[in-house]
Amino acid sequence: MFVRPAVADGVAYFGSCAGVYYAIDVRSGAIVWRYDFRPEVGPVSFHGNALVTEGLVITPTEVVPAHVRAFDRHTGRTVWQRSGAWALTLTDVVGSGRLVVGRDEEGELIALTADSGTPVWRAPHLARRSGINVARTPAAVGSDIIYSAQDAAVYRVDGATGQPRWRTEIGCDVTTSVSVGEGEIYVGCSDGTLFRIRAADGAELGRMTLGHPPEGRLLVVADRVVVPCGSGWIGAVTRSLDRLLWERHDLPPLSVVQPMQWGQCVLTGARGQLIALSLADGRTCWMTSLEGSVRGLGAAGDIVLVGTIEGAVYALRGLPEAPQ
Repeated sequence: MFVRPAVADGVAYFGSCAGVYYAIDVRSGAIVWRYDFRPEVGPVSFHGNALVTEGLVITPTEVVPAHVRAFDRHTGRTVWQRSGAWALTLTDVVGSGRLVVGRDEEGELIALTADSGTPVWRAPHLARRSGINVARTPAAVGSDIIYSAQDAAVYRVDGATGQPRWRTEIGCDVTTSVSVGEGEIYVGCSDGTLFRIRAADGAELGRMTLGHPPEGRLLVVADRVVVPCGSGWIGAVTRSLDRLLWERHDLPPLSVVQPMQWGQCVLTGARGQLIALSLADGRTCWMTSLEGSVRGLGAAGDIVLVGTIEGAVYALRGLPEAPQ
């Protein structure tokens, strides 16, 4: 399980790299329904987070040609599907009013209706033809979409039409998701720089050079931003980007690209270990040994869901939410 499972009404939804999509009862582990993509579309994997609506779960896939499918989340029945030019792939499916927005196999930003998958708009000026990176997922701000583009810039586009509202040039290749917190946007670049941008008008509010290229999903929590790097470095900076609060570079290579808040801790992981670090100072809260390389993290009430690269999924209850 590479993704963060979508959870609704006690059921977790996620796909496996074996090409099967699951709906699992969180407390019992029982399979509510499953769908095998392989007979229809061939080998497929899932590297983008799904979106749960009132009655649907909409998941992107990693397959050629691109394929996106909406299931009835209660029964697993296919409600709609799209393949090829108007299919979402790799990056997360993001909700924008009655639309779902993501990237197609060429890296272009596209929008479909959530209820039927009907194409609505395409934003070719935001193409990223040099290659798709799952980390570069857009984010919703109200009904608008914030997105990083090939031209080393961040855009805010109208969620209904795809037309730009503003453009902010940052001059480097974005290597993280777009993260939003209280009207501010945070992105990280390949040269190790973090940017803080005002969501309303795109004004740059600050920047900070870490010396470690951030990767994956930045985690905005209260007064700080947790920054993961693929090298095994993870740290936290103030939201104003004027101070490094803590850093850890003594951990094994981290396999989690989406750290998750768990009470006063942040969860990450490596091969054979689920690791909890204090949000306050970065010290180790606790560690739990698991088989496989920890990758996908999710939560449902008092249960932490952990997926591994090798295919095992764990549901852990009673994990401390504070340093021990």
